[in-house]
Amino acid sequence: MARGEGGMLVPRTEHVGERPSWDCRVCGRPWPCATAKVELSEQYQNFPHGLSVFLGSCLLEAIDDWAAGAGGPPADLYERFLGWAAAP
Repeated sequence: MARGEGGMLVPRTEHVGERPSWDCRVCGRPWPCATAKVELSEQYQNFPHGLSVFLGSCLLEAIDDWAAGAGGPPADLYERFLGWAAAP
């Protein structure tokens, strides 16, 4: 992990969500893609609550992005961003 703006821990992966679509910047799949899920799980294995916080913040940003667009959020929003992560 690296420290980003304001000292916040930022995961190290090339598979990040491209805003405002929230598709993976590398593979084009809905983010978090399979590769991002594996890499994020590995990076946060000792801090599972941190993974939930990170994914929750991404979810809120995605909701804002989709609310500003015409399409609205996808139906699987919770499952896509948070449902896959193991409960701590």
